Parts: sequence; structure tokens; C-alpha cells
Amino acid sequence: MAEDIETLSLSGQVVLLTVTHLSRHGETPAHTGEVIRTSGALLEDVDLDALGTVSEAEVSKALNRLEAAGFVEMADHDDSSPVGKGRPAYRLAVETETVLETLDENDAVAPVVDEVTD
Repeated sequence: MAEDIETLSLSGQVVLLTVTHLSRHGETPAHTGEVIRTSGALLEDVDLDALGTVSEAEVSKALNRLEAAGFVEMADHDDSSPVGKGRPAYRLAVETETVLETLDENDAVAPVVDEVTD
């Protein structure tokens, strides 16, 4: 599984780290919008020109790919607001430590891993 994480696109790795962050804080399942906002906040706190930002479209595509690869899964989300109904929510489907240990070795996203583990 760790080898598969390493082959994800940069945006896929960032989105996986974002879902990992949300999971560590008990904020999953999370809607795509929550993942977008959180990834923006994580990347804002990391000063890396190579990463920049992850667009809404990139997050949506990454979540779909991560789900297909078995890294995240869609989950029922108890959302009492009618606005949230029908939107998919995601949660981590792999061990948090596997994600963090594997991606900590990748220089491109290691600062994001540090942000997630703080």
C-alpha cells in the first residue's frame, strides 16, 4: 500500500494528507468543500512554491482517484442541513501512520506532513 501512495500525483498526495489531517482531528467524514478549505489552509501554512494551491477541480478528481484506489471511502454523513444533502463525504480508509510515514519521505510534501502532525 505504501508503494501505491508514492505513485499518487502531487495533488493526490496533498488531498490524502488533508483527509488524514481531518481524520486525526475527528472531522471525518468530510465533504469535498471541507477538504478544499482544509487543503488550502494546510498549504497556506507551508511556504512551498512547488505546491502552490490545489484547485477545487483537482481536489474532486483526487478524491475520486483516492476512493478508486482504496485510500479513502465515501461515508454516510449525518448532515442536518438541507444544503449538505446529497454531497459525498469521505473518510480515510487506510492507517494514518502509513500515510504519514510514507509521505514524510517525499521531500515535495514532507512539510505538509509536518503540518498535519503538529
